[in-house]
Amino acid sequence: MLFRAAYNLPVTLGMERGVFARHGLDIDLAYTRGSAMTTESLLSGEREVGVLSADDVVYEVERRAADLFIFMGLNAGILALMARPGISTARDLLGGRLGVDDPASGFALVAHRMLRGMGLSPADYQTVACGGHEPRAQALREGKIDAALVTPPFSFALAAQGAPTLARARDYLPRYLGSCAVTTRRWASANGPRLRAYARAYRESLAWALEPANRTAAVAHLARTFNLEAPLANRTFDALADPDDGLFRDARIDSAGIDTVLDLRIEAGLLGPQRPDPSRYYDGRYLGS
Repeated sequence: MLFRAAYNLPVTLGMERGVFARHGLDIDLAYTRGSAMTTESLLSGEREVGVLSADDVVYEVERRAADLFIFMGLNAGILALMARPGISTARDLLGGRLGVDDPASGFALVAHRMLRGMGLSPADYQTVACGGHEPRAQALREGKIDAALVTPPFSFALAAQGAPTLARARDYLPRYLGSCAVTTRRWASANGPRLRAYARAYRESLAWALEPANRTAAVAHLARTFNLEAPLANRTFDALADPDDGLFRDARIDSAGIDTVLDLRIEAGLLGPQRPDPSRYYDGRYLGS
């Protein structure tokens, strides 16, 4: 179960090219409306693999000892803090509405850190739950919220419609583990070979998609998937291929990025002062060679 976003390129393009099938996997792809839906689908067994932010995993493990863990790191979020037209600085958000997936987890804490760095505290604005990447972008486009963290291609589409970018997450959090591939330990223990096959297929498709010789095919796939004009499709691909802020080239699990996730939760008073060991939330054994 995935959030609808361009960073799924290795999965959707890999499915189109038969990569996952060659590894013996029949992928039944579904899109989520938000992190709570993904979490419940994984815990109930309705879905076997999903994508969540690392913070979502920390939140669920600490809140209710949820049987979730990260087995691949996908990216640092590729996030831009965007506002509706008419807002040009963070100060314009005083009394406004920040749209997030879940106010208690995920990228909400990233947005708060960024806004704090721009002189605002969470008390200066409302934090409003409005779903994943695409619903947040839609809410911003419709003026239902005043700002949100957005990822490609939605960030570029909003910019083309006049929405200003107030800041980029990487400028405030240079090491952060954002989107991750997640499953349950229960399912992984019974399906280790399948999980390793998924990780191999993902990494094979990722390497192919980022190979310069395959750029045309990857851009065309993004254009079809999101109904993008060529300039937006190319900008979206460039963001994914950015070595500093794009897709993790080896699907690594960035433990320093998890440290940042924990720092944000401690800073927000959502974890005690005793820092948990980051390895509590991930298992890199399924990445293989």
